[in-house]
Amino acid sequence: MTTNADIVREAADALANGDGLTLMGHLSRDVQMTVGTGQPDATPWFGVYHGKRGVLQFLENARAIGPMEVTEKALVAEGELVVAWVHVSFSGPNGRAVDVDEAHFWRVVDGKVTSIDFLVDTAAIAAAFT
Repeated sequence: MTTNADIVREAADALANGDGLTLMGHLSRDVQMTVGTGQPDATPWFGVYHGKRGVLQFLENARAIGPMEVTEKALVAEGELVVAWVHVSFSGPNGRAVDVDEAHFWRVVDGKVTSIDFLVDTAAIAAAFT
């Protein structure tokens, strides 16, 4: 039996690897994704994304920075909520290294991801773009 944690791990791996096809299979049609909304203009990928096309746009926007390493530190699932604590590292366009921990909140209903909320260190990430 596939658990919500299993679904999120596979979806998160697809997201980190830019595998849109696998990711789309795990998303509800009306999924909503939020990333760094405290400073939406600080990076190419901060913002709110609606629907599967929106999440594909997020992937495209995130590719602008090049390779990014995402490592799971912990994952906790309770009912529809799955929380992942991850470590993210990449180099920004100005050459500044970003090396931060993030919390990713996933909601899974009837086997499909309905929302993804990334709590990120907006100041550290924005500094790599200034």
